[in-house]
Amino acid sequence: MGAAERPGVSPAALRLYGKHEQTRSDHLGLIAKYLEWQTAPAGSQAMKELEQFLLDRAMEHDSPTLLFNLARDYLLAAKVIRPGALLLAKMVGTARKDASDLTSQLVGHLLTAELRADLERMLLVDASGDHPLSRAVQRLLVHPRRRPQRPAARRTQRRRPARTRPQRRPDPWWPAGRSR
Repeated sequence: MGAAERPGVSPAALRLYGKHEQTRSDHLGLIAKYLEWQTAPAGSQAMKELEQFLLDRAMEHDSPTLLFNLARDYLLAAKVIRPGALLLAKMVGTARKDASDLTSQLVGHLLTAELRADLERMLLVDASGDHPLSRAVQRLLVHPRRRPQRPAARRTQRRRPARTRPQRRPDPWWPAGRSR
């Protein structure tokens, strides 16, 4: 029994299903209500809670991809229909900016004028390369290290033996003399 025969609808009528925007949105609303999911229009309590959730997570993490995925998981757990991906990405960007501003407010009093000047000097690159710190910064910018290198003596000592492939057992169902 096909899908069109079960509800008593002709196959021709099913081909037209979804062509009307109103039909799709009405049925989406009915399905969401049946499954006890809610929408999150702009300014709603659900959106305010999502914004607060994103701000809290942005204080902990800076990766936009991670924040987007955490927001998606949060909405899934709260049974909230996800807003469009573009809107959610903008919300992630706003949360990251707000987290940066909040961090500046929270630690701003710790930065004395002398400490700020020292930090600013660290960012300046001495063109002559005389300052040891500027040479270190230049080296890192030109040749960033991926991971610490082990000394050559230790490298040779810790070498593992080459892996060997295990021998295949003969397959009783495979014709003899034929290679795989």
